[in-house]
Amino acid sequence: MRITNVYMANRVINSVQTNLSQLARDQEQLATSKRLLRLSDDPNVMGQLLGIRAALSYNEQYAKNIDDGLAYLDMLDTSMGSIGNILHQATEYTIQAANDTYNAADRAAIATQIDKMIDSVVDLANSPVGRRHIYAGMDNNHPPFQRNGDVITYHGDLGEIKREVAVATDYRVDAPGVTAPYASDPNMGIFGRVREVDADGNITNNIVHDNTAADTGIFKALFDLRDRLNNNGVDPTDPSKNLQNSIGELQGELDALLRHRVGVGARHSHFEALQVQLLDQEVKLTDNLNKIEGADMARLSIEYSQQQLTYNASLMVGAQIMQTSLLQFLR
Repeated sequence: MRITNVYMANRVINSVQTNLSQLARDQEQLATSKRLLRLSDDPNVMGQLLGIRAALSYNEQYAKNIDDGLAYLDMLDTSMGSIGNILHQATEYTIQAANDTYNAADRAAIATQIDKMIDSVVDLANSPVGRRHIYAGMDNNHPPFQRNGDVITYHGDLGEIKREVAVATDYRVDAPGVTAPYASDPNMGIFGRVREVDADGNITNNIVHDNTAADTGIFKALFDLRDRLNNNGVDPTDPSKNLQNSIGELQGELDALLRHRVGVGARHSHFEALQVQLLDQEVKLTDNLNKIEGADMARLSIEYSQQQLTYNASLMVGAQIMQTSLLQFLR
C-alpha cells in the first residue's frame, strides 16, 4: 500500500474530526447533565426511558385536572356556605316574626328582607370559576339562573362536569344546580327541579319556580316565606300553613344543602389525596429517570479533560504532518 501525503492528511483530518465530535458530545453531556441524548445512545434502556417520560407527561396533565377540579370544588363549598348563611338568617327572621309581638307591618318589613335574600341566592347560584358557572352543567358560559318577578328560570343543562385524574378514572367536580322532574331523577338539585325534560334528558320547560306549588327547593321555601310574611304570617293560598311551616321548610332545605356540601367536601379531600399521590409518583419517576439518563458528572469531567488533551494532541500532530512536503524536505 502506497502511503501518500494526501492519504496521511485525510487520516489526520478524520482523526481530528472524530476527536472533535467526541469532545462536543462530552460538552453537551456536561451542559445537560444527561448521559443519554439520543435514542441511539443506549437502545436497551430507551423503552423504559420513554415509558417514564410518558408517565410524567400524563401525571402533569392529571395534576392540572386536579387543580381545575379543586377550583370548582372550592367555589362550590364557598357558595354553599354563603347560601347556608342566608337560610340560617332567614330562619332567625322567621322565628322573630312568629312572635306575637310582631304586627303585620313588622312582618312586611321582614318580607322585604327575604325578597332581597332571594336575589342574593340567585347571585350565588350564578357563581363562576373564571368564565364557567359552576351550577350550569355543560352549558356554563353564561349565568344559568334568571329571576323575573316571582319566576326563576334555568338556562344551563343537566350535564356533569368531570375531570380525569387517573388512568381511565374521572370524577364529577360540579354539583347539580337543578335536576329533572322527580320521575326522571329522584335526587333533587341544590336549587330544585326544572319542570320538563324530553326522552333524551334535554330540558323542555326550564321554570324552577313560579306562582304554582309544583316546584320545590330553596326558592320555593323563600318565596313562600315572603308571601306568608306579607300576609301577616299566614299562607295566602293555604290558610292551614303559617310561619311555623316555613321554619320546618327552611330547616329541610338546610339539611339538603348540607348533604350536597358534605359530598363536595368528600370529593375535595379525595382530590387532595390524589394530588399528594401524584407528587409522590413524580418524585419517584424523576429519580428513576435521573438514574437512567443522568450523567456521572465527576467521571464525565475527567473524560472531558482527557478528550480535550487528545483533541489538542491530534491538532499538534496534524500540524507537523502537514508541514512535511518535497519543498520542506529540500530545505
